[in-house]
Amino acid sequence: MDEVTPPQRSGDGAEAESRTTVVNAIHNSTVNGSVIQGGTVTVQLPSPAPPEWPLSIGVIPILASAFQPRTAVREAIDRVRAGSETVVLSQVLAGGGGVGKSQLAAHYAWQALEDGVDVVVWAAAADPVSVLLAYAEAAAAVQLPGATNARDRVAEDARLFLNWLSSTERSWLVVLDDVTDFTATGPVWPGRSRRGNGRVLATTRQRGAHASGGGRAVVPVDVYDAAEAVAYLRERLTTAGYPYLLDRRAEELAEALGRLPLALAHAAAYMVNQQRTCSAYLEIFRERTRTLDSVLPPEADTELYGRPVAAALLISLDAAQQTEPKGLAVPAVRLAGLLDPAGHPRELWTTRAVTDYLTEQRATEQRATEQGAAGAAVPGPAAPGGGSDAEPAEAGEPPPVTADEALTVLAVLHTYNLIGNYPAGVDIPHRGTVAAHREVSIHALTARAARDTTPDPTPARSAVMFAMYRLWPEEDHLDHRLAACLRANTETLRDTVGPEALRLFPGFALRQRAGLSLLGAGLHAEALDHWTQEAEADTAELGPEDERTLASQANLAAAYALAGRAAEALALRKRVAVEFERLLGADSPKTLVALASVAGSYTDLGYEGDAITLKEHVLAVRERVLGPSHSDTVNARNNLALAYEINGRHDEALVLKERVVMELATLLGTGEHPRMLIALASLASSYAQAGRLGDAMEIEEKVLEVSERILGPDHPDTIAVRVSLASSYAATGRDEEAFVLRKRAVADRYRVQGPEHPDTLKALADLSVSCRRTGRHEEAVAIAEHVLPLRSRILGRDHPDTLISAGNLVNAYATAGETERALKLAETLRPHQERVFGPHDDTTLSGRHAVALLRVHRGESVLAEDPAQAARDAELAIEAVGPHVLPRLPALDEALEDAYRLAEAARAAL
Repeated sequence: MDEVTPPQRSGDGAEAESRTTVVNAIHNSTVNGSVIQGGTVTVQLPSPAPPEWPLSIGVIPILASAFQPRTAVREAIDRVRAGSETVVLSQVLAGGGGVGKSQLAAHYAWQALEDGVDVVVWAAAADPVSVLLAYAEAAAAVQLPGATNARDRVAEDARLFLNWLSSTERSWLVVLDDVTDFTATGPVWPGRSRRGNGRVLATTRQRGAHASGGGRAVVPVDVYDAAEAVAYLRERLTTAGYPYLLDRRAEELAEALGRLPLALAHAAAYMVNQQRTCSAYLEIFRERTRTLDSVLPPEADTELYGRPVAAALLISLDAAQQTEPKGLAVPAVRLAGLLDPAGHPRELWTTRAVTDYLTEQRATEQRATEQGAAGAAVPGPAAPGGGSDAEPAEAGEPPPVTADEALTVLAVLHTYNLIGNYPAGVDIPHRGTVAAHREVSIHALTARAARDTTPDPTPARSAVMFAMYRLWPEEDHLDHRLAACLRANTETLRDTVGPEALRLFPGFALRQRAGLSLLGAGLHAEALDHWTQEAEADTAELGPEDERTLASQANLAAAYALAGRAAEALALRKRVAVEFERLLGADSPKTLVALASVAGSYTDLGYEGDAITLKEHVLAVRERVLGPSHSDTVNARNNLALAYEINGRHDEALVLKERVVMELATLLGTGEHPRMLIALASLASSYAQAGRLGDAMEIEEKVLEVSERILGPDHPDTIAVRVSLASSYAATGRDEEAFVLRKRAVADRYRVQGPEHPDTLKALADLSVSCRRTGRHEEAVAIAEHVLPLRSRILGRDHPDTLISAGNLVNAYATAGETERALKLAETLRPHQERVFGPHDDTTLSGRHAVALLRVHRGESVLAEDPAQAARDAELAIEAVGPHVLPRLPALDEALEDAYRLAEAARAAL
């Protein structure tokens, strides 16, 4: 038979021609006919054509429609690449499923070919053998000596190619897509590029230490930023011919999809196929009963990703489940999937509820595995008197999961890009700085995929609800950031497990705690939504007269009051008080709390006489029933002091407030409790009213420092004391300092309470005054003109605050030189002030004073040209502040003297 030695291919450094030697021989054969025995025959063959550069090995994915260039990520990749010189510093693009790692790598591969890079290799790296095959194919393609691309020489050919990469002068790029194993059993990586003309780019879902070993640098790849996500939707829908499907909710849709490129691609395809706008699709997507694969179906995979979205997001979960501590990754992801994607506290994982849950889930999986193995065994012949289906012996249970193991599984899930697990304070691209108690996060779609694939959600639900309730600080001020995080996660739980689950134990206790926390934090909109739902649910389930229903209604009324809806608060509080008194009696603590709330609403509405009467009644009953030093009695005394102060009974208020501060010091044992801070701020207000501004400011500055530290800078109580301190600064002539504090207070109120909350309008009104006093007259007028119609609409035309705003606008016009506008408004305002405040109130007298001053000012300005008009102005000024007006104030007497002088001058001119 003929034996043929393989030809020598020409490549880098190969010979220019090749020889084939044919050796003729016959072994163990019968030959009929003549046999001619020849020697060795050498056949000269033509040299193969040299490679056609550039060479592309493997199938590079086509770039997706509306591909986003990811400028920030590419800049990070290029920064890592820069300066590597002769050593191949491999860049590893690490990120979760569907973030676009392979698309980024494909972009680099296509760009390399376009730029003339000589060799581009694309290898599917999940299977190390596929990488060797790609290397072997490349070795043959570049015609390396000895490379055959034969099946039995794959390893040898691959080694030839890797050696060539380290020494060749040609440029090259190797892409290892979807590396799942960075250990010695994983794919072989190129080594050194001595001439600095080669690079390796890899993609992976892992971000552990192995990924950054061996001279590799990890570049995190996350979701699109907000602009990229909306740009993708716009370009994808436009190029498909459906630009009208993009509507005003495009950005909201992108956020709901977590800006995940894979999800955006599926959603856009669904929208095109079903002719749904962004708004319509968003409603479908948010339906809690739909699974992720139903709203992002496989048929929407127009970019041929090859996996359903849910599977793509969780594909690395099996590997994580087999990583130590084994058996915990799956239950951990299922629990994390119930919580806020923006983050939850790491310390939640060390609670007894969570470690018990993980223990039980690991044991359950072990039992299922053992039972499955027993069932899969081939049964032998039945023993005499027995059956072949007898229960196998139960194996030993795994040990309880420790807190350290629970934290370790978080690290494992982080390594596999299934969750984020970062210390507080770390900056994450597209997400910002990790906030305190938000260390553990999960992408919203990964969370949804985990929920969709959880066979029985009850254990995870119970564990997380117990853990959150136990983790909640005894009082929010002890850790206001933790309280805020737990509030957000409780609201997320309502969406993920459904409101019905939170009506059961321990869910209802968690919801109650969250609702009270919302009220304490002054979050009126969220509190209104929460307590409206609770009150409606309690009424439907328990009936309108149940104590729990009444308690929910009382909290709803508090939310109304917090939102500035005082009339609605009063109506509901009266109804609750009547029911508690009927059910529990007039002296019941719950009845007294309800009555005190009614009195608070009276104060909010300006019914000061009714407020004082009711607060005196509550204090008397509490002193009789509970004793003079009981905490509730002290609260009642403080409430009465506030009513006295509002009613102008400052001396009585001051005496009560000083007593309250002393009593609270005994009850609380600390000066840094929120109740003490409120009492001290109230006492400072009384000191200011009494002219003791130094004492007031000293207290306010201390209270502000403590409040910012223990309550947070955005807490309503902190903002309130900041406002009070600004008023004290203004009263002592420190107008610029007052302006700075009031400007900040406005920003705080806007952010925390909204643009139309009564407290926000009060802050704006104060800022207008500060603008006027610091010479910012145009700003003063603009702000005052903004506040007055809002107060008129929200509070009513005759509300005291509305009338005070009108007076502020008069002053703003006057100091801005707009006398005519100021005078017209001042005279319109006067009868309303007398009707609401009474003829002898300071506000009414200030209104008269303003009219007199403006009349005199205008009269003086027209005296030379129109003495008759000046005389008329003097007459009306005298009528406004004449001797008949009581009580007499120095300012009124001064204005009256000015009016008399104008009258004399006008008579002389006539």
